[in-house]
Amino acid sequence: MNWSFDATAITLMAGMLTLLMSATVWRWLRHSNQASMVRLWSIGSGLNGAALLLTSGRGTLPDLLGYSVGGICASMAIQLHSVALRRHMGRPAAVPRFAAFWLLSTLVYLAILLTPDLRLRGLVNCVLLACGMAMLSRYAAQAAQHNGTSGPRLMAWGGVLLLVALAVRSAALASGQTEVRGIHQSWDYGLLLVCITMTALYSNLGFLGMVLELARRDESTARDAQVTEAARREAAERTADELRLLLQQRDTLAVERERLLHMLAHEIRQPLHSASGALQAAGQALLRQAPADALAVAQRLGRAQLVLGEVRSVLDNTLAAATLLSRHAPLAVQDVELDFLIALALGDLGDAQRSRVQVQWRTDQRQAELEPGLLRLALRNLLGNAFSHGGPGVSVLVQVSEQAEPPALLLHVLDDGPGVPAAATAAAGDAIRQGLGLRIVQQVMALHGGRLDLLPRAPNGLCATLVLPLPQG
Repeated sequence: MNWSFDATAITLMAGMLTLLMSATVWRWLRHSNQASMVRLWSIGSGLNGAALLLTSGRGTLPDLLGYSVGGICASMAIQLHSVALRRHMGRPAAVPRFAAFWLLSTLVYLAILLTPDLRLRGLVNCVLLACGMAMLSRYAAQAAQHNGTSGPRLMAWGGVLLLVALAVRSAALASGQTEVRGIHQSWDYGLLLVCITMTALYSNLGFLGMVLELARRDESTARDAQVTEAARREAAERTADELRLLLQQRDTLAVERERLLHMLAHEIRQPLHSASGALQAAGQALLRQAPADALAVAQRLGRAQLVLGEVRSVLDNTLAAATLLSRHAPLAVQDVELDFLIALALGDLGDAQRSRVQVQWRTDQRQAELEPGLLRLALRNLLGNAFSHGGPGVSVLVQVSEQAEPPALLLHVLDDGPGVPAAATAAAGDAIRQGLGLRIVQQVMALHGGRLDLLPRAPNGLCATLVLPLPQG
């Protein structure tokens, strides 16, 4: 049978089909997220088509085009397809290695023009194509394992089919079964052309399917991520609503608790005030009835008044501690006249104690932003602490001054009592100073951004200082 026209037609049709597949792959996939790989593959398929068109012109075109340039194009196509698959798998492109292989094959294709032996030319061409297809089929199989899609498997099987055809063709040429004159009209050449056509078709369809399947997988992953993100956002909003509700409930409970504490304090203070008034009235009545015992009566009344004052102080500190520990809102401060604040704190003392307190000003600062109720309580606690630990004859000095760096207002309460050892004042929480009153003072100063300093006073006594920061400038 004469294969001449059939072989040429098959080769021409295969070349045109491969070019069409190359254009189709580029048209459909050029905007995908695998654009660089698609570009390499499409160029490689285009070179494959060009190689087949040149091969179809063997006998008509010069040998340089039909044999050498056609083979060079086919070799370059294999290298580009291999680089595309390696990039897809996240591997280095290995361009120097592929360029060296292509350069070697180019030299071989040019060298075979030196021999007129068509059988040797065909055999060399089969060996070079087989080496390239073996490498490409291996990469396709690895890509199938890498991404789990069926497209690379189709490429790999197409490569295996072409390898079988190349092996049959090489065996026929090497054994001499194909005559030199009929080398392009033999059955093995026809089988090779059919397998080349099928391999080109399978490879491009496999590549197209692989990229589309990966795009669908990415789209599904993105959709799942959106659903997960929406669910997470909904859960976060629901949690935020629940937290907001809990905070509102907590604030409501805190307000109610503070109201109840104030109500309780009022209910207790009222009887104390009544008892204090009754004591004064009883004392005056006793003095009218028994003037000779006036001194004894006054002493007893003074002690009773002192006890009532201590009870009020404990009550105020307990209420302040409960309020400070449950506070969530920021401190509400206002401009307060310092002399008025000191007068209020001194007014909380008994007559005997108040007479032993002096006030000294060493600054022109007469106002400060603070919470007056808490500062009055803190100053009263320091005064009470000085009288409690200073002894019966202690004298107290309230001194107001400033410091430059950092700017601060200083309220000193100095006593001339026995004081405490220096080692003890270094740790301001010694047993002698660990009462509720000083703890309240420390918390009040912390809320104002200040601090309480306890230092020994020479030659004896203690200096308790309220350090209140002042605005810069």
